[in-house]
Amino acid sequence: MSSERIPDPTLMARLQLSVKGVDWAASLVRQSQHEPDSGGWTPHFHVFHLIANERYVIQPRLRAMLEQDTPRLESWDGEAYRREHYSQGRDIVELADEFMAERANTVEVLKGLSEEQWFRQATWTDGREVDVAWVAERALWHALDHFAALLKFHNDTEPLQAPSWKAQ
Repeated sequence: MSSERIPDPTLMARLQLSVKGVDWAASLVRQSQHEPDSGGWTPHFHVFHLIANERYVIQPRLRAMLEQDTPRLESWDGEAYRREHYSQGRDIVELADEFMAERANTVEVLKGLSEEQWFRQATWTDGREVDVAWVAERALWHALDHFAALLKFHNDTEPLQAPSWKAQ
C-alpha cells in the first residue's frame, strides 16, 4: 500500500462536511420526508439508515481495527435493525442532527491517528483486506451517496426551488 492513501487533512474535513450536506438536503425534503423515492426509500429512512450505519457499522469496525490485529469483520443485518427499530416518529431534521453527532464520534475515533494506525487492516465482510483509511473513505462515500439520493428526491419533487426562496 502506498503512503498516498494516508489521509491528508482534507479527508477529515470532508468527513465532517459531508454531514452538513445531508443536514441541508434533509431540510429541503422535510415536507415530503415520508414519501418513497423511485427505489422505495423515503428521505426519512435514508437519514435513519445513515445514523444506524455510522453507529453500528463504521464506528465499531474502526475501533476493532485499531484494537485488534487484523480482525475479521462480521456482516451487520441492517434489515433486521430496520424491522426492530425504524419509526417515522422523529422529524428528519432531528435525525440529521443525530447523524451529525454520530459523524463527530467517527471523526473522534480517527482524529490523531498515526500513519501506522491508518494502515491497520481487517478482513472486510466480503473477504477483502482493507485498511483504516479505506473504511474512512467508505464512510465518506456512504454519506455522499445518501446525500445525492436526498438531492435527487428533492430535484424530482421540487423543480421550482427559487420561488420558495423568494417567499422567505
